[in-house]
Amino acid sequence: MSTEEPLFLLVMLLVIPVVVTGRKNYRQGKVSLKRLTGFAGGEWFFVRSFLFCLFFACFIVFASLALAGISWGREPVQEDLEGLDVMFVMDVSRSMLAQDVSPTRLRAASDMALALTRSFSRARFGVVVFKGRAVRAVPLTEDREILENFFRQISPALVREPGTSIEAGLEEALRSFPKETAGRGRVIALFSDGESLSDFSGFSPEKAASGGIPVFAVGMGSSSGAVIRLSGGETVMGRDGQAVVSRLNAEALVSAARISGGEYFSSQDPGVLSSLADALADFEEERGRRGFRLSPVKRFRSFLFAGFVLVCMSILVRSLPWKKRK
Repeated sequence: MSTEEPLFLLVMLLVIPVVVTGRKNYRQGKVSLKRLTGFAGGEWFFVRSFLFCLFFACFIVFASLALAGISWGREPVQEDLEGLDVMFVMDVSRSMLAQDVSPTRLRAASDMALALTRSFSRARFGVVVFKGRAVRAVPLTEDREILENFFRQISPALVREPGTSIEAGLEEALRSFPKETAGRGRVIALFSDGESLSDFSGFSPEKAASGGIPVFAVGMGSSSGAVIRLSGGETVMGRDGQAVVSRLNAEALVSAARISGGEYFSSQDPGVLSSLADALADFEEERGRRGFRLSPVKRFRSFLFAGFVLVCMSILVRSLPWKKRK
């Protein structure tokens, strides 16, 4: 089971004021009824108030589930398969200036990305850069000159937000694929050292998987790590006065690749570029051969129908007479 917009689940919190208000209205209504008629209402009045509150609270729950985009199970989706779109997601945090990959992690990642643009002449490429937040630097394009100019100038100065959030980069990449070209093969190529403050609580890899968009992650760096030297030559120091050593955190990258249906590659592998290019080519070939992809079955219609029935029942409970008039 997956959720496209988990924040909408917070709508369920409205159940609390509904229950509190329903209880308050029941007490006030009972007092008013007794004052006007001398009759406290009895069991029927309590049942009607309880059912109205219950039905309306359940309506809120089902509406929340519908808005959140709950899905489970998979079904084949026929596609018009033509072309390949690759969105590069580049980590430009200061740790990418470490030199355990020559000349630096960031430069090596940029060279690999640029080499891929030359290997897939008919594909379109775009670039998202991220630190604590993500920015779409280059929309999907076939213009290799634009891409080359960008990768020559890539640096941590492109994003001012401190920190590192891989999730923010993946979210922006998913938003960067035009909806009208969903029939094209879509891939995310993530280049990062894995040092992230995000734990994918926003379900970015699941969103990628649901859209048939695998994440091919390349871990830039080594487990032994290296100090971080800025462009001016100074070394990044920690609060303890010692040089900060940045190490590859492959776990986060492996997780993103696995959940989305992609693969993980290490920059320490001499054949990493060839392996990544082969994986992209295999994805494009397999997709063209299949003619369809397995997509999660969205269940929002079921929740909407249940919510509609419940809100109608709550209205009927309040409007229909519950006692014969003499």
